[in-house]
Amino acid sequence: MDSEGRERTDSGFWDEWWQRYPLPPSINPTRRGLKNYPFRRFHEYFERIFYGHETKGMKLIEVGCAQSAFLPYFAKSFGFEVSGLDRSELGCARSRAILDREGVPGKIYCADFFALPGDLAGQFDVVFSHGVVEHFEETGMAVKAMARLLRPGGRMVTNIPNFTGILRAYQKFLDRRIYDVQVPLDREGLARAHWDAGLWVEECEYFLPISLEVLNVESWPRRWPYWVTVRTHGVISRIVWFVDERVAHLKPNRWTSPYVNCVARKTCR
Repeated sequence: MDSEGRERTDSGFWDEWWQRYPLPPSINPTRRGLKNYPFRRFHEYFERIFYGHETKGMKLIEVGCAQSAFLPYFAKSFGFEVSGLDRSELGCARSRAILDREGVPGKIYCADFFALPGDLAGQFDVVFSHGVVEHFEETGMAVKAMARLLRPGGRMVTNIPNFTGILRAYQKFLDRRIYDVQVPLDREGLARAHWDAGLWVEECEYFLPISLEVLNVESWPRRWPYWVTVRTHGVISRIVWFVDERVAHLKPNRWTSPYVNCVARKTCR
């Protein structure tokens, strides 16, 4: 466990993780169909939080960028100059491969964000992370370390899985190993970590009504219990997504929402 922030995972955990998966497909927010519903909703969210900001040419870095499909998406959809940082060499190599595949220029740095290369501090307008800070016992320390990348006035956009309440209990039942590497953070806990890091929290909210696909059973053998569970999660999620998108809007909430999103600003003081 890392002494800075007391991390619940290590490089070996993530290298083993990324070896299991092929490169993800590109994110296309205009693609129809229920399978793409989460990305359409993410796109709506990013359009809202970046509304009124001239993002073209601004610098965005994703912390924990291993095998990221978000970097080319941010470049193509908003015109960001993108970079990524991750300590997994395999994850970094796969991020570079995705950028090359998508024809998007970008820099990938293989480093620990607690020990940044000196030329990266204070260089970015946006710091984005997707499922990173919840792996640290001292979440505020992790957020503060990442905030060093921001220029004064820059914004941090943090996304984590909502492993509290029902979802946390269910994940513990499904796979104790995944349960153990997640620090349970609700909306208030994530916001407090950003305040503790010296950032001004603009908003912190639950996101999407449900997605059982955020739950993980990847350590299970690829036998019928695995396939039945995965497909059942998918069917239930898509039924709810259909209702939310086409029948009646369902309010995100602590109990069933798969994510928490936080937007915070580095003050100019």
